[in-house]
Amino acid sequence: MVAAEVTALRRAAFMVIAAAMALTLVSGLGAREGAADPGSDPRLVDGAADVALLNGKIITVASDNAIAQAVAIKGSHILEVGDNTTIQQLIGPNTHVIQLQGKAVLPGFIDAHTHIEGIADYHRMLDLHIPPLRDVGEMLETIKERAARTPKEEWIVGAGGWGQPMPTRQQLDSAAGDHPVLVRESAHEIIVNTKALELAHIDKNTPQPQGSKIWKDPNTGEPTGRLSEMFGRMLTLMPKPGYEVRKQSVQEVMQGFVRNGVTTIYDFPSPDGLRMYQDLLAEGNLPVRLRCQLILNIARDRDPTAVFDEDFLKYGIHTGFGNDWLKIGGIKLFLDGESETGLRYDPPGQKEQWVGVPKMTQVTLNRVVAEAQKNNFQIWIHALGDRAQDMALDAYQLAQHDYPRTDARNRIEHAGNQEAGPTTREQLDRMKKLGIIPVPTGAWIYLGRAFKGTQAEVPFIYRTLLDEGFRPPGNSDSLGSMPESTNPFFSMWAMVTRKTRSGELLAPEQAITPAEAIRIYTMYGAYSGFEEQIKGSIEKGKLADLIVVSDDPLTVLPDRLKDIKVEMTIIDGKIIQATH
Repeated sequence: MVAAEVTALRRAAFMVIAAAMALTLVSGLGAREGAADPGSDPRLVDGAADVALLNGKIITVASDNAIAQAVAIKGSHILEVGDNTTIQQLIGPNTHVIQLQGKAVLPGFIDAHTHIEGIADYHRMLDLHIPPLRDVGEMLETIKERAARTPKEEWIVGAGGWGQPMPTRQQLDSAAGDHPVLVRESAHEIIVNTKALELAHIDKNTPQPQGSKIWKDPNTGEPTGRLSEMFGRMLTLMPKPGYEVRKQSVQEVMQGFVRNGVTTIYDFPSPDGLRMYQDLLAEGNLPVRLRCQLILNIARDRDPTAVFDEDFLKYGIHTGFGNDWLKIGGIKLFLDGESETGLRYDPPGQKEQWVGVPKMTQVTLNRVVAEAQKNNFQIWIHALGDRAQDMALDAYQLAQHDYPRTDARNRIEHAGNQEAGPTTREQLDRMKKLGIIPVPTGAWIYLGRAFKGTQAEVPFIYRTLLDEGFRPPGNSDSLGSMPESTNPFFSMWAMVTRKTRSGELLAPEQAITPAEAIRIYTMYGAYSGFEEQIKGSIEKGKLADLIVVSDDPLTVLPDRLKDIKVEMTIIDGKIIQATH
């Protein structure tokens, strides 16, 4: 097929997706209508409350950090917040009254960076985490048992977790040589066996793919089985479950987030994922609010079949298209990978020499960022290394010069993690000047991993970011490798206590307070998606997304933050789940 035909097919696909999304989203507005001007919404002042929560501790997360006693809900919005007397005046004969008995109420959490389809894929994988498995030997026994029950030539796909010991290609061959085997440490790092390499046509003569790395034995040149930034490429070799099965899987993943008190997710759907979300919305089965960022496949290492490329930026859809349940957020670009594949200065302290795996050149990045800025997209750049963060800042600065916007809120995902070189004072100053939002992932504090010499002395600089006036949003960045991260209370515990899995404290001077951690997972998440006027705090006129929890996060012992349970989740004024 010639290049012109491929381009035409892609454009046709874009138009179909855009049209389908427009029809679904517009049709959904009637059933789940948003409020452009909550203060003047007649539903908030006409008649009694539909739901009233009394005798509680309402942690509003408003600008004045007010603590209230009760809250009233009408329709999909908050009618009033105040003391019991104020709210009782709004109770009518049909009001559902909930006696909180002193329980704490919080705004619904916002997970501002996660991967629903990736978690759904993970749930179908063989669990190879250490712990609960003891060592690589038990991993191999588990793989061997699965191979005995699996027809020859069928794939065996397992998932471990970040930083755990991993088997070698030869060990995988011994355990399941008649099957292609893939073991995932993370979305960035995998180990495969010989049969999987053969199916992928990877051998000693295979050149390094753009933006990825095939690790080879320095003596023989043979692939070791370790592949970086190639998980999506390998997935394309495997048969997928049917559409309805995958749709049910992503719905179940979202329901799991709801049980953890997450009421809004900022996700990165594939074209197929967008279709699932639209179908679930039309069926009335979408469990959470979704803000969808589209990954532009420039290097094509993550999924060679993906159709979102630069052409999408010109189709007229941009950040904010949709409704309160499903909308287009930003576009996402990948500059580097994870730890060793992150673009970092080497040796540190200079800017001429660097190592890592680049996914695009500065010229390409500048062009794509400028086009996105011109077309009113919020831009998210995965830039884990300090060299990559400089590249992102250079591109943002040029785009702001050529297409200035007063409030672009562009983001750098993983800035502040310090996983591949420090986010420097100079970079922080540039971020401030450009209005960039740094997005570290607090749950990873628990891993306490050293990143083999690539990490800065002070990782996950939350105290610094808050003191400098930044508003980093809470997020899990999960594809299943660290299941704990999807629970916001676990992430908040890590940010507050700085405890690692070994029990040691990781840079305790960077600890923050529980109140700050709550704000990160509510108002700062909303701000990072231009949604602070409609969610993120419990205030009159905002969407009625809130949770009732088992313990007061402001007074509980810090080490018990991770044990707090969500007893009730309310989304759009409706009780979605309750434990009793």
